[in-house]
Amino acid sequence: MPFPSANTSIACPVCRQPITIQVHQIVDVGEQPELKQLLLAGRLNSFTCPYCHNAGALATPFFYHDPDKELALLFFPMDLNVKEADQQKMIGRLTQQVLNNLPPEKRRAYLLQPQQFFNLKTLIETILQADGITPEMLAKEEARLNFLQELVDATDDAQLDDLIRLHDADFDPTMFQLLSSALAASAADRQREEFERVQHIRDRALELTTLGRKLQQQQVIIDAFAANPTRENLLEQLSAAQTLELREALLTVGRALLDYPFFQALTARIDAAKKDGRAEEEARLTALRKEILSTRDKIDAQAQAVMAGKVALLRELLGTPEADLDKTITARLNELDDLFFEVLTQNLQAAQQSDPQAFAHLQKIGEAAMRVIQGTQPPEVRFVNTLLQIEYPNRTRELLERNRQVLGPEFIAWMEGLAGDLRQNGRAETADRLVQVIDQAKEIAGLKVSLK
Repeated sequence: MPFPSANTSIACPVCRQPITIQVHQIVDVGEQPELKQLLLAGRLNSFTCPYCHNAGALATPFFYHDPDKELALLFFPMDLNVKEADQQKMIGRLTQQVLNNLPPEKRRAYLLQPQQFFNLKTLIETILQADGITPEMLAKEEARLNFLQELVDATDDAQLDDLIRLHDADFDPTMFQLLSSALAASAADRQREEFERVQHIRDRALELTTLGRKLQQQQVIIDAFAANPTRENLLEQLSAAQTLELREALLTVGRALLDYPFFQALTARIDAAKKDGRAEEEARLTALRKEILSTRDKIDAQAQAVMAGKVALLRELLGTPEADLDKTITARLNELDDLFFEVLTQNLQAAQQSDPQAFAHLQKIGEAAMRVIQGTQPPEVRFVNTLLQIEYPNRTRELLERNRQVLGPEFIAWMEGLAGDLRQNGRAETADRLVQVIDQAKEIAGLKVSLK
């Protein structure tokens, strides 16, 4: 049974306004695996002040329990001014709560002697090491994070460019992925200044580093194909591509065009080269055809394996009792992508007419999946999702009125950016709906409403 969180009221450290935080004092990843991800991401017991938008995390004791790895860890912040006797009482209470939640046959000796930590970083390192992440891997990741902070702290562009050039070899795919993750995190937290700074760092790294220039060149070619996605253009881009990585990327994007007419056109080029006596060109195009066929088969095999995994996951959920759906879905949360929902939708459509019972069960799976996903989202994202789902204009206005305190210029600017992203991603209808809600929010907050 999951352990409920408790609401705790504190004064915001910056503006001193009273705010309420959801606090988890027991993190049992066997019952609530999503809490582990929140802890590792630094978002456990976190808050964002609705008045000044200051973000942070409450330093509070908690018990971490992973039954699969037999981990019992107690975090007790060193700066808490608690007497030793009271500290031991709190530790005993948390330990007893964990024990009481387990059936007798699962109560193990390790739970009676939990490891105690006063430093959150050390506790997280212990969790990661139990996951097979070595100290060397942690040290490398920490070095990357420190380097990213050094880049962020650079005082001007000249210093930034010098740092990037000096560390050219450090800009590997993982470093660019770290920059992308930092961008996503700052966008989610509405940290506009930090977002723009990291974006500038990434742009300079793309321009100045060896890998960055290679990635840019690849993107130019992929964009050229995307702007004119025809068989002829795909064949031209593949023929001109200098690296296997770029050709694989083009083939992944253009997989749907690898049909009989495409190979017929390629074979015609080979035959023309042979007829003209261009033996070297004939050999190059023949090797290219062989490579394309091999890569196509590899892409198809990977796609089939991924699809089979989504089908197997859906079958597993169909065999899961309704009472356990949320728990099972939470444990497989990272597998709930667009392809999973595509498989779910296809099965819903097939069952709608022929099998009402299966249709109802699939609907419950979809509802549980959305419920779990929304539960892991930041509060502001959940708030916007709710606004997009409820009736407009009356219910949206009512919800906005109840949350008038969060409708500051920064939050509304973030919603406007989100509407732009939705439109750019082809979701114009959702973007239009969000713009209507934004205008309501501006009106309630006393800000200028956009012109229609």
